[in-house]
Amino acid sequence: MPIKKNKTRYVILGLLNEEHLSGYEIKRIIDTRLSFFWSESFGQIYPQLKELETEGLIAAFHQPDSNSKASKKYTITDQGKEELQQWLMIPVEKEIIRYEVLLKLYFSNAASSDIMLEHIKEFELNHNKQRKLFEKFEEQLKQDIDVHGNHRQVLMVLAFGQKVWESYASWCKETIKSLEDISANPENSDKGAD
Repeated sequence: MPIKKNKTRYVILGLLNEEHLSGYEIKRIIDTRLSFFWSESFGQIYPQLKELETEGLIAAFHQPDSNSKASKKYTITDQGKEELQQWLMIPVEKEIIRYEVLLKLYFSNAASSDIMLEHIKEFELNHNKQRKLFEKFEEQLKQDIDVHGNHRQVLMVLAFGQKVWESYASWCKETIKSLEDISANPENSDKGAD
């Protein structure tokens, strides 16, 4: 089977290779554990679940006596495991990095530095919340290191995230200071709409 470009399918196959999950649970895991490097919407997940099921890469089953959103769960098939393994062997494509906050900062001379200062503070706040959440997750994984075969690899991914967040924190501190200086002394900057 040829490898497809749509990465949503491999996120789903990878997560189902760890455990049986509903579409809702897949989204929740992506929004928590993977959030610092990956995102998927329900609009991407549910159509992909149907496609994977049609292709025979996953199978759906219903939890008995359950009426919740999580009642329909999915499991990976042997064919799905094979496709996941094939995808893991191909070279990584060029990474795409998009930070709207950096794009706005780049063009921020066209607006008040106070506006940009608020954006950076919000960026800092959001990433600090994420970092705290991941510290708890990392602590739990370390306690249960041998419970699942991929916990050591997950810790390696989390270590990357922690290094990135350390850089974010340092950059935010420096950038907030610079923007506060610009705001206090606008004559020292090339101001746009200040």
